[in-house]
Amino acid sequence: MSEKPIKASPKDAVGYGRPPKQHQFKPGQSGNPKGRPKGAPTLQEIMAKEATKHVKIKQGENIVTVSKMEALARRVFSKALEGDLAAARVIFQLAAEPEAAANAGSEEPFALPSDDTIKRMLKRFDHLNSSGGGK
Repeated sequence: MSEKPIKASPKDAVGYGRPPKQHQFKPGQSGNPKGRPKGAPTLQEIMAKEATKHVKIKQGENIVTVSKMEALARRVFSKALEGDLAAARVIFQLAAEPEAAANAGSEEPFALPSDDTIKRMLKRFDHLNSSGGGK
């Protein structure tokens, strides 16, 4: 009869997930000494950083410096007053957000006004556009 070869003890076995003793990490040694590389910034971080930068805009005869977020808000409001329904809808949605959080427990959810309602509301501001008011 043939004898089976002597197998290495299970603690000395080498294979998948079991590197040889001389290649195993020593106690206290990290497998990644440089650590995880810093990740790329998220879209929200990029947008927040860009929104805080300042731009110069003309307000009447004056040039003022405001944040990009404020300049964008001014533009959306002026577009809404000119009759842009999409801009008006954005304003109503943003205005509804704090109320939605406060009324989270109420039975009746906040509903945005219809396009006809927004048109009627914007007609009330027509006198501001026709009198040559500043944009």
